[in-house]
Amino acid sequence: MSLVTLTSPTEDMVFETRFCATTGRQIGIARLNRPGQLNALNLAMCQAMLDQFRAWASDESIACVLLAGNGPKGFCAGGDVAEVIRSVRAGGPQRFVYGDAFFDVEYQLDLLIHLYPKPFITWAHGVDMGGGVGLSVAGSERIVTEGLKLAMPEIHIGLFPDVGGGWFLNRVPGEAGLLLAMTGAIINEADALYARLADHVIANDRQPAFIDALAALDWGGPIAAQRGRLRDLCRSFAAQSAVSLPQSGLMKHHHLIREICSGSSAQAVLEGLKAAAEHEPWFSGPYKNLAAGSPTAACVTFEYMQRCKHLGIRQVLELDLILARQCQRNPDFPEGVRALLIDKSRDPKWSVSDFSGVSPEQVGVFFSPLA
Repeated sequence: MSLVTLTSPTEDMVFETRFCATTGRQIGIARLNRPGQLNALNLAMCQAMLDQFRAWASDESIACVLLAGNGPKGFCAGGDVAEVIRSVRAGGPQRFVYGDAFFDVEYQLDLLIHLYPKPFITWAHGVDMGGGVGLSVAGSERIVTEGLKLAMPEIHIGLFPDVGGGWFLNRVPGEAGLLLAMTGAIINEADALYARLADHVIANDRQPAFIDALAALDWGGPIAAQRGRLRDLCRSFAAQSAVSLPQSGLMKHHHLIREICSGSSAQAVLEGLKAAAEHEPWFSGPYKNLAAGSPTAACVTFEYMQRCKHLGIRQVLELDLILARQCQRNPDFPEGVRALLIDKSRDPKWSVSDFSGVSPEQVGVFFSPLA
């Protein structure tokens, strides 16, 4: 069963097809290919995936799609927001063009995967953050591996948990999604299962064998039957892998997390985390992240999560685009990226220094479409 490498418009993506035992069917395989940058997404990568996945969706020979990342350290560290902010900092009338295009294409890609008409498998190993999570959680079968480090760390850079975060984080049990949204807390593979951000844990070294098994699967009959056989295959590999799961902090502390995240404001969540951290070390990291993050971004994120509770994924991603465009044009996102990713000085000067100084009017601006 031969593997065919397809021509890609960017060397940062690798696209392949694998012939199946089922006559006339193939597996589409896409690999993020910037291992030196932890596969951080740029505009060219997102556009290449959007085009290829659309083509595969219409290609009757393609039975399913697998998305994975190259390199030993991780699936995807997120969007390459440093490139976005370099354009903003360069100034001039074109300073927002790249960022606006990047977020637009990235969110179109996320929506396509969420609504994909064929089985779509994501395989997330190691680091899976921000824009990477937007990809990995969108699949119909979401595989993670041992040593997973999953987070939505936008609080560090004055952004909000975009890529559909208002949809998938609001579906995390026990209000824990708000904790993940506001603090950038890093969670493990057991947490990911509990949080419904993944479906299966499979040892990373089993990926070649898994692809072999995909190619040997019966891809005939109704699509529902195909999806059922694929799910059984994933469950079988998860059982065979026998990965020893770590403890889930989200599950262990779910009662206290629910209490903290039932607060009526970002300030209340901060105070709840501070109190919890005094008695339980697990909360120390999330508290420090939120306390050091942008107060404006924290308040915007709190409001975003409330507004998204009853929205569908398409509506959430449409709102994400409004907020992302506004974030580019407000000071904290460029400043956060400068301090963390460009200068790496880790000394952001936030536009508002205290949560109490963020007004409802300031938050409301982020939810207003650009004229």
